[in-house]
Amino acid sequence: MYSSAILDGEKEEEQLSEKRKIGRWMAVAVLAVVVVSSIAFIYFGRQGQQTTYTINQKGSDTMLILAQKWAEEYMKKHPEAQIAVSGGGSGTGIAALINKQVDIADASREITDKEIEQAKANGVNPTEWKVALDGISVIVHPDNPVSELSLDQLKAIYNGSFTNWKQLGGNEAVIVVYGRQTNSGTYVYWKEHVLKNQDYRNDMQALNGNADIVEAIAKDKNGIGYVGVAYASQRSKEVNILKVKKDSSSPGILPTPETVTDGTYPISRYLYVYTNGIPKGAVKDYIKWILGPEGQKTVEQVEYIPLPNEVINEQWAKLID
Repeated sequence: MYSSAILDGEKEEEQLSEKRKIGRWMAVAVLAVVVVSSIAFIYFGRQGQQTTYTINQKGSDTMLILAQKWAEEYMKKHPEAQIAVSGGGSGTGIAALINKQVDIADASREITDKEIEQAKANGVNPTEWKVALDGISVIVHPDNPVSELSLDQLKAIYNGSFTNWKQLGGNEAVIVVYGRQTNSGTYVYWKEHVLKNQDYRNDMQALNGNADIVEAIAKDKNGIGYVGVAYASQRSKEVNILKVKKDSSSPGILPTPETVTDGTYPISRYLYVYTNGIPKGAVKDYIKWILGPEGQKTVEQVEYIPLPNEVINEQWAKLID
């Protein structure tokens, strides 16, 4: 009995000792995992902080489809990039750049002298980059028999001189005019190049964006509006895109990649982005990508017009280190 108890005690002691050894080894193993994990977290965490970045881009509603597609395609190949894109109009984007709220301002017009002065007063050096070409499409309802208009006729419509479609060879019906709001680059461009700086008619219905104008014209048999070429192309089954004549003796021209690039379509323009000085780091890489083959292919995919090679070379020259 006694010796059996001793043996049982010794066995329990041995088992307890073995458990203690296993426990110590487990503690060491857990400690090692914690140390390695901590080192990995510190190292890779810092690496992640170095490579993850956000680019804020805001502005032109005309460019919104394009800017969103650029961001989408770029982030597919650069998962470390987070590009936030929003519209609001060219003026809104440039104002955000002036106030140091964004990295990139999208604009469908050139920055004004007043905006440059405001930027410099706030320590911002607005730098212009041509990124694509666009033609402004003139659209009407599919039931409208008018198929082409001259620049002078468009001017007369938008300054209020023409008020009835019959004056233009159309139906006996009051012309309902749609345009953009004052913060839009397209609004400014149209006023400068079509209205020749005359005022818009008082009863023009000013809408927020291209999509709103397309929606309105698709429902209004007597409406007329102007939108970026990509928006019109995407909704060509719902609206008619008019031919535009430079003058009464010129042929009517539709906005196509060829006519916009060679300048025969009379309402063509560059699309721009603006940065604070020559960008560095992530923003510079993104601008390079936009001007490169992939970025310009994206321009074509969303039905804008890629830049001619000579213009791309001019932009690249500004980016050389």
